[in-house]
Amino acid sequence: SLFEKRVAHGYFVIAAVAGLFVDPGPNPVLANYGLENLRFITPVYPGDTIQAKITVKKKTAKEKRPDDKQASGIVEWDVEVFNQEQETVALYTILTLVRRREALS
Repeated sequence: SLFEKRVAHGYFVIAAVAGLFVDPGPNPVLANYGLENLRFITPVYPGDTIQAKITVKKKTAKEKRPDDKQASGIVEWDVEVFNQEQETVALYTILTLVRRREALS
């Protein structure tokens, strides 16, 4: 193996990170829209502690079609995952489809 001991699967790590910042209560997020530029930088070992920094990178309004029930947009988030030593574990951009507030007239 490339690693000297057991490591957490990278997709397990990003799933765990999603649990750190996804609020199951009512919120404007309609769906996970995708993931871009995913890089696993440092292995995560059993017993490690991870934390994430999530930053809004970009907001893009989607044009509302006549059959759409509500206005929506895409929010791109930069995600940085760190271990207990503050070493970067993973980097990626997550995209969310969000409910948009209607423009005020």
